[in-house]
Amino acid sequence: MRAKFDTIMLPIANELIVPEQRNNVTFTGFFANTMFHEVAHGLGIKNTLNNKGTVRQSLKEHASALEEGKADILGLYMIRQLLDKKVITEGKLEEYYTTFMAGIFRSVRFGASSAHGKANMVRFNYFQEKGAFSRNEQGLYSVNMEKMSEAIDSLSKLILTLQGNGDYQGVDDLVAQKGVITETLAADLARLETANIPVDIVFKQGKKVLGL
Repeated sequence: MRAKFDTIMLPIANELIVPEQRNNVTFTGFFANTMFHEVAHGLGIKNTLNNKGTVRQSLKEHASALEEGKADILGLYMIRQLLDKKVITEGKLEEYYTTFMAGIFRSVRFGASSAHGKANMVRFNYFQEKGAFSRNEQGLYSVNMEKMSEAIDSLSKLILTLQGNGDYQGVDDLVAQKGVITETLAADLARLETANIPVDIVFKQGKKVLGL
């Protein structure tokens, strides 16, 4: 994770985040956002609240994308709560939020067709609609901390309600409307290619590396 942060996340921040917020992109934020994403998978609603069966059965092909979106957003929600309760004492909320924003740019480069990819695009477009971040004339992004908190709360409520109701049509509409890469974002992601920032890195291991 440290290698991914150093070779991918920091260069993305330097390319797409406003200079005054770049110091908020930290390894602590990157690690915690990932860890609480995994914790959030184990929380939430697994069975619908209206006797439609499991959430996975009700939401069909959209179940995985919505679950990934839930894990991302509730992970951030938990971090904010734990910071408020002083259970987490390392870093500021600005770090977790700005690092999360840079993380969307990293993750969406894997493609918008996968469950993670669709979740990223729904969240990106939802955040933009709610003013959680803005993009200036230079194509640099800045996070609005207050509006980000509001967007996290409202998106958490939306996702959990869709899951609890087993609302297939609601999820289908959400993905159709917001699970897409806009031309502006596509152009910004192309800048990362031009800057030769890798999409991913591979840890070399095995007998050959060890000379066996």
